[in-house]
Amino acid sequence: MNEHRTSTRPGTVYLAQRRVAIGMTLGMIAGVAWAVSMICTLVSWAL
Repeated sequence: MNEHRTSTRPGTVYLAQRRVAIGMTLGMIAGVAWAVSMICTLVSWAL
């Protein structure tokens, strides 16, 4: 059985993974900031 190898550069894969990780981290930070701001809003309404 023949092996099929593509001519992809491994550096491109790592760069894409790094971008995805950065995007997910920024998304999580934004989500936590949104949740904290909503909690602060609800607490301020209760006071």
